[in-house]
Amino acid sequence: MTEKQKDKSIYRVFSVDRLFEIFNSKQLTLVRPELWDDPFENVIMNSTGELESGELFSIDFRDNFYGQCWTYTNESDAIWRIYAPKKDGVRVRTTPRKLLKSLYDQSDKFRDIHCFIGKVDYYNKKSLNGMLNNSKIISSWLLDSTGAGHAKTLLFKRNAFKHENEVRILYNGNKKIKGDLFKYSIDPFDLIEDIVFDPRMDYKKFKKYKSDLKKQGFEGRIVKSNLYQAPNLNFKLVT
Repeated sequence: MTEKQKDKSIYRVFSVDRLFEIFNSKQLTLVRPELWDDPFENVIMNSTGELESGELFSIDFRDNFYGQCWTYTNESDAIWRIYAPKKDGVRVRTTPRKLLKSLYDQSDKFRDIHCFIGKVDYYNKKSLNGMLNNSKIISSWLLDSTGAGHAKTLLFKRNAFKHENEVRILYNGNKKIKGDLFKYSIDPFDLIEDIVFDPRMDYKKFKKYKSDLKKQGFEGRIVKSNLYQAPNLNFKLVT
C-alpha cells in the first residue's frame, strides 16, 4: 500500500450481534484463509513444490496465517445482500493504518514480520495462471525472510471478485495458535470511526441499536443507510 492508501477509509459489514460482541469483548477475530470460499484464495500455500533435486515439499507456513477481509467500497447492494442476508447488517469504517496498528500494538517483539495489511490485486485467469506458474515470483515470495512475501500469497484473486475491492489484514501466528480463529484485543471506540445500519432494517430496531451504542459510549456517527430510499421528485407537466 502507498501511504495515501493507508489513510483511505475501509469498510466491513458485520451482523448486529457480532458488532455488539466486538464492543463487549473488545476483541477482533481473524480466521484461517482456508475457510474463505474461493479455491484460489490459498492456492500457493496448499500447493506442492518441487526442488531442483526433484524432491517434493509442502508449504510449512500455510497453517500459520489468519486474516480478515475489508473493502475500499463504501456501500453497495451486493455487499449488503452477501454479508447480511438476514437484513441485520451493520457497516463499520476505519482505515488500514488504524487496523494494522490495532494488531501491531498487541503483538510480540517479532511483530514486524508477523503483522501485515495489503490491498488485493485482481487478475484474469490467464494472467493468474501465468503468475502461479512463474517459479521466480513464487520462490521470491516463499523465501522472503521479512514475511511479506508469505503474506503476498494471500493478496490476489480472480477478476470475478473485483467488485469486492478488498483489503486484508493478515497475521502470521508462527505455529503458536491452535484452531481456526485468532482473537486479539482492540479498542473499538478508537478503531471504529462510524457505524451505518442495514438499509433494509426496521427503523425501530435501528433506533434501539443506536441508543444502545450511545449508552456504551460510542461517540461516532450512527445512521441508517438510505441506499434504497427513493428520492422525492417534483415536476411540471409540459404540454
